[in-house]
Amino acid sequence: MSSNNTLTLDTPAPRVDRRTAILGGLIAASTAAALGATASAADAKAENPELEAVRALLKAHDEAMTNQDVKAVLATLAEKPALMGTGPGEIWVGPEEVTAAYEHFFKGFDKGEQKFDYQFKIGDLGKDSGWLMASGNISGKKDGKDFEFPLNLSLTVSKASGSWKISAMHFSTLTGADKK
Repeated sequence: MSSNNTLTLDTPAPRVDRRTAILGGLIAASTAAALGATASAADAKAENPELEAVRALLKAHDEAMTNQDVKAVLATLAEKPALMGTGPGEIWVGPEEVTAAYEHFFKGFDKGEQKFDYQFKIGDLGKDSGWLMASGNISGKKDGKDFEFPLNLSLTVSKASGSWKISAMHFSTLTGADKK
């Protein structure tokens, strides 16, 4: 059975006028918005209530970092944590390497002068493990001068002895050539 409506590579595509294209786009956008609102409501309803504990864990980590308290940072981490940064070779495994990494990070800002502002957080948990992703900005001061930069962050968490700990963390930020 053959059809005369089949398009081939040498058949010109049918033309759509501007008005039809705009109306089609508006209809698609409004449909997507309506479906998105329904999906968001369903997602919020289905969210694991323990996810709030993982968000609190991230907040405790960030507060410990802001206060340059490496012991408090380590208290948020699993027994053998792994940390990965943005660039090649930026990977630290185990308490000793992670401690050295944080001591280096602390040199980048004045103690107590760093703020994490996440505009987006999403995650999911199983019985004993899960993940959380966040995106936002870090602002603070270094030698009294203000700074701010974007941050993407992902965590793998595990539950041990009834509490959530960060097993692995990956963070990245936009980098560019130094301005002179």
